[in-house]
Amino acid sequence: GSFVVVPLELRDPHALAALAMITAVIPGTVWAELASDRSALLIHVFDLGDEAGFIAHFKADYEHPLKEIFE
Repeated sequence: GSFVVVPLELRDPHALAALAMITAVIPGTVWAELASDRSALLIHVFDLGDEAGFIAHFKADYEHPLKEIFE
């Protein structure tokens, strides 16, 4: 597995809590750490192929919809 730093646009604590729960049920991923300024998320990915592709997919499928709802 590999650790991936995902830059975040989300800042709302409720949206981040929802993202944490979603990340917990994505197969092969574990939420490892949130930067103290909420600017980045460290995720452990069990089977990482393309890091840039994973980040783009994570942001598009999980972060951006929450951003639309909460911000």
